[in-house]
Amino acid sequence: MHVPLSQQLQHGQNMVTGPHACPHHLSPRHFSCGTLQQRMQATQQSRHCRNRRLCNTVQAAASTQLKIVAEDKWIQRTLSGHTDNHRHQNETLERLHQQCIDTLKTMRMPTNRSEAYRYTDVAPIMSVSFQVASGDGAEEAVGQHPLDAAISSRLVIVDGVVSPELSSMSSMPDGVYIGGIENAPSQAVSQQLGAQSAAHGNALPFAALNGALATDVACVVVPAGVHIQQPLHVLYLSTESTSSATAMSNPRLLVIMGDSSCLELVEEFAPGPGNGTKYFTNSVTEVQLDEGAQLNHGYAEVQSGASYHVKASMVRQAARSSYTCNEAAMGAAISRHDLYIQQVGEATNTTLRAFTVCGEGQLHDLHSKLLLNHPEGQANQLHKCIVSAASGRGVFDGNVRVGQAAQKTDAQQLSRNLLLVPRATVNVKPNLQIIADDVKCSHGCAVSDLEEDQMFYFRYVLLQQACACQVAAC
Repeated sequence: MHVPLSQQLQHGQNMVTGPHACPHHLSPRHFSCGTLQQRMQATQQSRHCRNRRLCNTVQAAASTQLKIVAEDKWIQRTLSGHTDNHRHQNETLERLHQQCIDTLKTMRMPTNRSEAYRYTDVAPIMSVSFQVASGDGAEEAVGQHPLDAAISSRLVIVDGVVSPELSSMSSMPDGVYIGGIENAPSQAVSQQLGAQSAAHGNALPFAALNGALATDVACVVVPAGVHIQQPLHVLYLSTESTSSATAMSNPRLLVIMGDSSCLELVEEFAPGPGNGTKYFTNSVTEVQLDEGAQLNHGYAEVQSGASYHVKASMVRQAARSSYTCNEAAMGAAISRHDLYIQQVGEATNTTLRAFTVCGEGQLHDLHSKLLLNHPEGQANQLHKCIVSAASGRGVFDGNVRVGQAAQKTDAQQLSRNLLLVPRATVNVKPNLQIIADDVKCSHGCAVSDLEEDQMFYFRYVLLQQACACQVAAC
């Protein structure tokens, strides 16, 4: 007898809060603690349980649910330790969860021998044990990350779960949905959730892990023709675990924009209280832009210096749509962003700007892939990186592919990198593949340190400013 996970949880919940609740059973507070198997054992042991057969089946199903066999031992250990924390009953999310688990069973996590991770060592991430985050201090942390232009259009996600209590959506026009997956438009979300990440398959192992462990999905659905005036601020907060293990969260965002709609979106990733918080944030963002839609996407990564941050962003642009991404990454010990954009219609515009600062012991990696397969498309990518410490490293791998059908395309790519100290490292690999013949394309890269005349100028200006301050103080 197969019992879905949602039914398992519902039966256990009925035993403590339903009309036939057992007076000697666990309280709702205790029910939310422990693993699924432990909670079901307590239900089975109660003499007052009125459905012993279902309890026995639930107990067996819970045991089976946790025994996930994967080729990669780290994947198996991580999945087995977290799948019992899924308490969602949304069918779309359940389907994504199962699809990603099936994908991960035959997948192996990347190493430095993998070309895509040649300069990005994720071994520190896989050397620690993970636990569910505590969620403590989120309310205090919200006030530390204000965005004045989005006071009444802020969506707060705490450890991967949408928090309606901390969010504010009073300025959103009618017909726009912004919130968790539970009340999202089912048809649109069901069609788009996981569609782009599934298409990349083994290329994005962390995105597959996100889909297997996500407990909620933040959904932004903008109907056709709707222009949202205020920017939407999506604030992701990550907190520590209650034990010595590292906290892990898997936030996921789905953006669906109808024809000729317009939105400015700002994603900000920040820690909970305390800048020394250690955690692992594994995030995924999927964006679907219908014909003529416009999205101005801001992405700020200001995680704590002891944290790990991995993000995958996938964008699908229909004809005459416009997508602009302005990215800034300054936090985290290891930060990786995989950005995949596909133009699936003519006269499509894509603008990408990224700025990273790599300090002591920091690694910032940006891998981007832009596919242009239709005529009269435009793409402009500018990447800038500053490495300010000898132990810092910046990585950029940008791939722009102009297909045979992408005639009259204008694609530009440029990477500029500045090394401020000796032994600072940056690995840059711009890549422009052109198959069409009637195009205007260029790409370039520059890596340098500060020249002596520039240093002289900066010192002179700073000295003049210091003297001016001293005179003003007198």
